[in-house]
Amino acid sequence: MKVNVFLRFVTVPLIFLYFSLMAATVLLVEDEPDLVHVMEIALTRAGFAVLATGSGAGACAAAQEHRPDVVVMDRGLPDMDGLDATVRLREDGYQAPILVVSGHASADHVDACLEAGADVVLTKPFRLAELVAQVHQAIVPVADAG
Repeated sequence: MKVNVFLRFVTVPLIFLYFSLMAATVLLVEDEPDLVHVMEIALTRAGFAVLATGSGAGACAAAQEHRPDVVVMDRGLPDMDGLDATVRLREDGYQAPILVVSGHASADHVDACLEAGADVVLTKPFRLAELVAQVHQAIVPVADAG
């Protein structure tokens, strides 16, 4: 009986510690190799697991297969507009945060991104620290709710 009680007190905290240390997964959708490289380094150093793809179709497939905790979506992709990919992700049932990265900063553009299903719009150029902060901020409410 004493062993059972001991195991219960040790096992529960260890399971909690294991799940709290698991890295959140970021799906990075960007077709510019240099940007992918630096963004991946910044996000990995911040403790995120990063999956990368260079197309909207790849984003939709990866989101269904891997269910990332957040998507960072470039607006200008070779096969489709990042907003079309965002709409498709939402139509496919993807509910986690989507951050759209774009070179446009107008209010109409931001509104269009939000209407397409984006949660955050990050305007290029941006600091890598800003990207990391936005990804972290997008994931925290999801982690707290679970």
